[in-house]
Amino acid sequence: FCVERGFSEEVCEAVELLVPLTRRLWQEIKRKMLPTPAKFHYTFNLRDLSRIWQGMLTVIPEVLTSLDVLLQLWEHEIARVLIDRFTNEADKERYCEIRDEFMEEQFPEHTIPENNYFVDFLRECPECTGEEDEDEDFSAPKIY
Repeated sequence: FCVERGFSEEVCEAVELLVPLTRRLWQEIKRKMLPTPAKFHYTFNLRDLSRIWQGMLTVIPEVLTSLDVLLQLWEHEIARVLIDRFTNEADKERYCEIRDEFMEEQFPEHTIPENNYFVDFLRECPECTGEEDEDEDFSAPKIY
C-alpha cells in the first residue's frame, strides 16, 4: 500500500497501524482460543497472518477509497481466515470483544459494520490487449 500505486495517504498511514494490530489480535486469539478435543481445529499459526495479508494485498486502489473501507476489508479477511473456524456463537462473541478492545486502542473513532463482503467476480471482464497468451479465456463467467 503506497501513494505511488494510487492509494490515499490516509489508507497508507492506517495500514502501518493495522500490521501490528493484526499480529496482536492473532496472538491474543491464539492464546485464548485453545484447541480442545471438540475444537481440535483451533490451531493458529503464522500461515494465518500470511493469508490475511495476501487477501488484503489483492485489493485495487479504486475499491479502497477510505479508511472505513480498509477496516471493512481487514475485518473481512480476518473473518475469512480466523473466524470461520469458530464453531459456536460464544467464541465469535469472544473474538468480537478482543477485536473491539484492540480497535478502541488504534482506531477509537471507527467501528466496523457487520457483514462485510469483498469479491472480485462481480467486476467487468478484462479486455484483450493483444499481449495475452493464445489460450487466454476472456469469456464471461458462467452464472448458475
